[in-house]
Amino acid sequence: MKRPLCYICAAFVVTVFICLKLNPLPDASIAEGSRSTFLGEVDYKEYKDDTLILYLKHVKEWNPNETKQTPEKDENGIGIICYMELSLAAEPKLGAVIAVQGRVSGFRQARNPGGFDARSYYKIQGLDFCLYNAEIIAQGEGFSAYREGLYRIRRYFEGIFDKSMSERDASVMKAMVLGSKSGLDAELKELYRQSGISHVLAISGLHITLIGMGLYRLLRKIRVPAAAAAFISILLMIAYGDMVGMSSSAYRAVFMFGMKLLAGVLHRTYDMLNAVALAAVLLLAEQPLYLFHTGFLLSFGAILGLGCLHEVVKEAKVFAGGLSIFLIHFPIMLCTYYTFPVYSFVLNLIVIPSMSGVMGLGLLCLACGSVPIAPLGDALAGVAAWGCHLLLGLFERLCSLSLLLPGAEWIVGRPDNWRVICFYAAVLFLYVSHVYIQRVNKRNAHRRNQIELQIPFGYKMLLILTAVSMLSSRTINGFTIAFVDVGQGDCIWMETPTGHHYLVDGGSTSEKDIGCYTLAPFLKYTGTARLDAIFLTHLDKDHISGVFELLETGVESVTGNSIRIDRIVISEAAIRDEAYMELAALCAANEIPLEYAATGDVIDSGDGLRITILHPEAGYKTDSRNAYSLAMKLVYTERHGAFGALLTGDIEADGEAAVADLLAGQDWNCQLYKAAHHGSRYSNSEELLALIRPQLTVISCGEGNSYGHPHEEALERIAASGSAVLATKDTGAVFVRVRNGGVRVECFPE
Repeated sequence: MKRPLCYICAAFVVTVFICLKLNPLPDASIAEGSRSTFLGEVDYKEYKDDTLILYLKHVKEWNPNETKQTPEKDENGIGIICYMELSLAAEPKLGAVIAVQGRVSGFRQARNPGGFDARSYYKIQGLDFCLYNAEIIAQGEGFSAYREGLYRIRRYFEGIFDKSMSERDASVMKAMVLGSKSGLDAELKELYRQSGISHVLAISGLHITLIGMGLYRLLRKIRVPAAAAAFISILLMIAYGDMVGMSSSAYRAVFMFGMKLLAGVLHRTYDMLNAVALAAVLLLAEQPLYLFHTGFLLSFGAILGLGCLHEVVKEAKVFAGGLSIFLIHFPIMLCTYYTFPVYSFVLNLIVIPSMSGVMGLGLLCLACGSVPIAPLGDALAGVAAWGCHLLLGLFERLCSLSLLLPGAEWIVGRPDNWRVICFYAAVLFLYVSHVYIQRVNKRNAHRRNQIELQIPFGYKMLLILTAVSMLSSRTINGFTIAFVDVGQGDCIWMETPTGHHYLVDGGSTSEKDIGCYTLAPFLKYTGTARLDAIFLTHLDKDHISGVFELLETGVESVTGNSIRIDRIVISEAAIRDEAYMELAALCAANEIPLEYAATGDVIDSGDGLRITILHPEAGYKTDSRNAYSLAMKLVYTERHGAFGALLTGDIEADGEAAVADLLAGQDWNCQLYKAAHHGSRYSNSEELLALIRPQLTVISCGEGNSYGHPHEEALERIAASGSAVLATKDTGAVFVRVRNGGVRVECFPE
């Protein structure tokens, strides 16, 4: 059996996956908001703005009154992050055992599909919660001279980059060469991600190969024996990996680099797949949760693709490497980012070869900046920095240009698990068929006039395109309406059977950057590349801030907004105030029609959904934004019956009365009601609730909001109408799915 080690390692990985699915690792229990004292070992430290951030491992709770001396750390303890002000912090050394006191806060779990799940992310890193306003109250004398020395070297090199380059260039070079991303510009990072070249910012095989092999060849050129050169290079690469944080991709690269050099020294054949399989097992043995880490999957997946599939698609020639990686990466990227950068193939053909120049100039800058003769060293470092600036500017320009091309960011949405399985089954079929044909051809090579078997490249591409089409397709059954958890605010998303999408509001006063971190990820997760209309019930911040972010991104950001908006609809009675003028300007800048609606207007999707405006009338006059809120009646009709919903924005008493008058006598069944004004005390009148008698009422409000929403009086009136109640502050996002006459309610997270 060829490569038995690979099969053993694969069996180990499958076993780890099954064990984690059957018995997930438990979360650490914490007293949220309490001020507590903990003891732990300093594992990593960094500076961000005016804050010192310490990462502690082997942490346990500590009572300073129990002993006068600092007790030993707990080797089986948890991990925490400590945030402390620089003015109050005396920087401890790496490996030191310290006691810290601060306010305990857990990492937030994702409240909406597509949202960042900080709890899962940090749990993979071995971190369970964080301490804010932390201060060190005790510190042991011991520390790790090796790790602290590497940290000081890294800080010294960071200073050279800061001195020799602009802030923007220095932040990129510190990420590329030193693994320090704390100062990386968020917009630039997003530009690289959307363009498909964010891998250059992670310390991986590209970096280790350029530095490690360059060092090894240099040592061999000066006649250092091969064994000694390999030994020195491996030790220095391990130290380099430790200095930059030894991420999963860096660990994999350093391990494979060491295996390759050792194989040469021992005169053994180096097998890339055996090396990567063993590296994966060693990492998972230490932290099984890496199996769900995107960086781990992309890093190891790239090597798996190159090792197994490059020969399968070699007819693609210059694109063979990119295509072989794509066949592994595509489902992972869709499950993580829900989009795919279409032009990344071409972009990487330029960027990857250019990285040797960037890395070389970056290392030259560090070397020159370290020259004892300051004027000469600074001058030479400046020349190298200028070269880096040109190449980084080229990268940025190419990324920006690629995103201006049609369909640059392909929004697919999170694929179903069965589609992912089918895609990889097709890839596995290609690989197995290729291996089988190779063996048959090799066995029959000695026969005369034997025709060599092969699968035509066109057939391979047809299978690949079919698999891609299947994975990127979405099955829509019926009608779905979702109440996105935006904290203290409102956001409602709707999807019709033929893929029409509508948004009603999208804002928050309790969550920052709601458009960037909640709204856009949610839309991409659901595969919403186009919004047929956005209805803004009124122009208060808690209903519009996220939508304004999407519009501003489309105008100002380098990366732009890849979600198309066909029109924005507001109340005809909207007050022409500052918020209105800003909205009108943003719509004009994005070339999005701004339309007006009033009582009696109807929007028909053409596939069963009918939206009727109930309030306000065209001539409605008010000084209150809440009062002119759009109230909308939704009716979704299908063969098995009709589903009705009432969306009310923040309408006030006269608006509720007007809606009740219009609905009185109508043959209409209201299954779903969006509570007015976040469940405030004076909204959701008995008259309206008694008339519509909804089966389910959803209240959109933030946990611990200063308004006290939802108020007890409103909850009592809703309960008296016979309606069930769900509040997003308790449930997260709420989905109501209408399928074949049935209605299913789902909450996220479950």
